[in-house]
Amino acid sequence: MSNKYFENALSNFVFDMAGGSAVCHMADKGYSVKKIQEILEYPLPFEKIQKTVWEHLLKQKVLLLDEPGTETKEKIVYVEKHGKYGRTSFCGVAVPDNDYKDIIWHETFYHKDSMQPFPVYITNQCHKNGEGLAYVSCDFGILKKQDLHKFEILMNVLDSRKREYIEGLPWTNHRVYHQLDLHMQEILYMLYEQGLYNGCCYFMELEEKVVF
Repeated sequence: MSNKYFENALSNFVFDMAGGSAVCHMADKGYSVKKIQEILEYPLPFEKIQKTVWEHLLKQKVLLLDEPGTETKEKIVYVEKHGKYGRTSFCGVAVPDNDYKDIIWHETFYHKDSMQPFPVYITNQCHKNGEGLAYVSCDFGILKKQDLHKFEILMNVLDSRKREYIEGLPWTNHRVYHQLDLHMQEILYMLYEQGLYNGCCYFMELEEKVVF
């Protein structure tokens, strides 16, 4: 095996032991990839931090690649296995989750003339539902790939901190769903007020899908 292979293996090991947890911790606080790179006491490539943050947000279900309520209805159970020499071990197996409850979405179309002002409406919905189970659809990756000019218009509406957060994530070329935390609520307000947001909010506890 080449020295390059061992160098990469060592680099990944050092990152996992020393850097990975710090990156994930700062991602949980809502820091952008650029900000995390600036804060770290040791140099890490932007792409490495970006990949770690994206995978962490997916694992924590801050980001969903599928529409809320359509994720795999499975859970992990551990079963006992016996090896060749009678040694016992346990491994995780995915099985159907019989306690999973399908969401029957009640679709609502938001109309600013007949409903509460947009920020008030979203805030109240999140309060009733809980932020952890509320999501907003994001087409940033689609726009960046297919309409870069419009993507730049959206980014220019945001302040530098929010723009850094959005631009730092490696959005895929299809719709992604971000947890509707306070940070994303602020981003949504800014885009909506400028007539630049088209999409949906999902309030899973309320079983309500709101279209804008």
